[in-house]
Amino acid sequence: MKMTSMKMTIKDKEKALETFFKNHKKILIAFSGGADSSLLAAAGAAAAEHAADTDSIILAVTVKTELISDAEIENARSVADEIGISHLIIGKKMLNIPEIENNQKDRCYACKKELLTTLMEYAAENDYEAVLEGTNFSDKLMSDAGTVPRPGFSFILEQKEIQSKLSKANYSGPILITPLLDFEITKEDVREMLKRKKISTANKPSMSCLATRFSYETKLDPALLKTIDAAEKMTKEIGAKQIRIRVHTDSAGRNIARIEVGADEGKFFFDKKNQKAVSDMISFLKQNGFSYVTADLEGFRSGSMDI
Repeated sequence: MKMTSMKMTIKDKEKALETFFKNHKKILIAFSGGADSSLLAAAGAAAAEHAADTDSIILAVTVKTELISDAEIENARSVADEIGISHLIIGKKMLNIPEIENNQKDRCYACKKELLTTLMEYAAENDYEAVLEGTNFSDKLMSDAGTVPRPGFSFILEQKEIQSKLSKANYSGPILITPLLDFEITKEDVREMLKRKKISTANKPSMSCLATRFSYETKLDPALLKTIDAAEKMTKEIGAKQIRIRVHTDSAGRNIARIEVGADEGKFFFDKKNQKAVSDMISFLKQNGFSYVTADLEGFRSGSMDI
């Protein structure tokens, strides 16, 4: 698919996305329930609803792994219902992959590879013509700038290059397509388009897998992943929306929970009405292997464990 011009308006990009879905019959969408995949799902569902050809099939598929919080899975279900798209959840084990289990710096590459391989295999087995993935144009811009590590994006580019060669060899299986990247739809465009469609994920904070709560080269423990997931849920119930609980281990082997919340959300920890809930969260963490629980005065920073 040819890249578009940066001079395109947001309406032009919306039209390009609409036309794309009109020209494809049986599509599988890699669906996390975040903003990017929600836009693809909403555009696909709208196209299928108005299609004259009743053979048009759009399926959103969420891959559930040990690295995805239960709340995110429930969110994906809820958003799929809101959009009105058929939704499937597939379970996949990730901690048996060395790069992921040991939280290596290339874990995102290994994870993206496993996720998309799983979806491509399902697509091939069920005669889908393509798998859509939600990488957007802002991801490319950040990768080009080198400001944020994007190993997952590297895998996407490699796959597109491989596909280019396969197409010349008369390959007939499903292909990987990144419409938001190909039509130069940025993160800001995504949110604006979702607002126009009145989809709830328009203002949903970006999420990341639970592995980002741990330092690189730290073996990921399933029980500790579940503890962090549960503690973050408790913090959200206190009122924080943008939340990460980062895990550190001191020289004596003691675990430290460093809590990051949005810049205007630290107040929730000191509100009198929340003191019992905060105390319960601290007790929960200490009962599950943490010696210290701290609040980070710098607040939430995406990728803070990359330092």
